[in-house]
Amino acid sequence: MPDIEVGDRTVRVDNFGFMLEFKDWTKEVAEALAKLSSLYPLTEDHWQVIMYVRAYYEEHHTAPMLRAVLKRTKLKESRLRTLFPRSCRECICMIAGLPKGTG
Repeated sequence: MPDIEVGDRTVRVDNFGFMLEFKDWTKEVAEALAKLSSLYPLTEDHWQVIMYVRAYYEEHHTAPMLRAVLKRTKLKESRLRTLFPRSCRECICMIAGLPKGTG
């Protein structure tokens, strides 16, 4: 399994960059994942989305649909796709520390 170095820690990720352990996520890990995805620096809008997706996942054990993210954050879809351009939902989930989805 590939690893990423974040400060003095090593975080395990799969071949696609998704974390293997949800509980290992920190804001520093998110920033490291964002750098690997060329999304750095993360803005306040990025963090609003990331924190909502993490909270939703903790409660429901699944990632929210993009429609729910848009409704909750009040961002326009075009803005969300600008923030997370590569396969929007997948990119959000990766940086938020969620496991890679199967669908």
